[in-house]
Amino acid sequence: MKIAATRFLAITLLVLSLTGCHPAVVVVPSYITSIGVDTVQNRTSYYGLETSLTQNTVEQLQVDGRIPVASADRADLVIQLTITQFLITPIFFDTKTNNVLQYQLTVTYDMTVLDKKENKTFIEDKGRQHSVYYYTPQYTGAINQTQDQAVSQMMVETGQSIVQRVLEGF
Repeated sequence: MKIAATRFLAITLLVLSLTGCHPAVVVVPSYITSIGVDTVQNRTSYYGLETSLTQNTVEQLQVDGRIPVASADRADLVIQLTITQFLITPIFFDTKTNNVLQYQLTVTYDMTVLDKKENKTFIEDKGRQHSVYYYTPQYTGAINQTQDQAVSQMMVETGQSIVQRVLEGF
């Protein structure tokens, strides 16, 4: 008797918790059938940001899956990105050795999303930023990262942010 009551309660709670779950509303017009990403332009001296951000944005669109991804020249909606600034800022220092223990990485980019079917600009954002913080190996007690690992993390998160902005409007 107790097992049946426990199962019933568990199933009821599961059903109730899932009834409120649904994907966010897409703000892209219904006539858009595909989305593409132009190769990102990098106006900084930090090599490789353009490749990483292009790949991560495409991957995040594929993971999302709400609108099929196509090449930029064939897509109905095209995302164009320009990286305008990349900053590496020391945040936290060791008081004895003056070694940097934590850095902040910040990427600033401009984004234009073109509606090729209507020949108009769907979104135009200037000066969007995304930052990540990472601890150096000299800091004990925290998860350490190399700068390259932190840059990779930042590019993944920036790709997620771009997809959310384009598809959901924020």
